[in-house]
Amino acid sequence: MESFERMYSVKEVSAALGWSVDTIRRLIEAGELKAVKLPKLGGKGKNRKFHVREREIKRFLDANQTE
Repeated sequence: MESFERMYSVKEVSAALGWSVDTIRRLIEAGELKAVKLPKLGGKGKNRKFHVREREIKRFLDANQTE
């Protein structure tokens, strides 16, 4: 049986890292933070919603860690 990994919305990633939603979206658009594009159900605006896997957040943070 396949196990499922926790995924976070752009808003959740933003809150966890203390960065703006726009910053997280820019990182995704630039390809620096990989995300899965899911269809957005209902509502207005662009018909896309990004979710980021937990391991991708960890990978990004490890790769961009400064001392």
